[in-house]
Amino acid sequence: MRKRNSLSYVTVMSLFNADAESEKGGSYFRVNGGKSPVTIDVPASIMHRLFRLGQAYGFRQLRYFESDVKLVVGSIEVPEFVRDLEKLHKLLNDEVLHQYIDELLIELKRISENSSPSIAVFTGSYYERRS
Repeated sequence: MRKRNSLSYVTVMSLFNADAESEKGGSYFRVNGGKSPVTIDVPASIMHRLFRLGQAYGFRQLRYFESDVKLVVGSIEVPEFVRDLEKLHKLLNDEVLHQYIDELLIELKRISENSSPSIAVFTGSYYERRS
């Protein structure tokens, strides 16, 4: 498994939406690189499915979408991430996943025409807290 680096406070504050309501249990992709960042909210259950599918099919970036994680897909890794999402789209017959994958791909392709985007990913909590 690849070594994970901790994100600095400055990176987190600049790339992630610190006051987003979605961070209170939901998940999101925040596409950076355009005039202003675009946030695509995704239910935690869908993000969990992406994580499990990434593990099953060996999609590099999706394998790291564990519960309660903040990670960044850098501009160099975005083309591979887009290819993996396109492959996943073709493999699955799941309209719910298609909706979120399509929304993310459209935004990434729109921004990548003008600049090199990066993606901040907040996965939210997949599991209920036990008391």
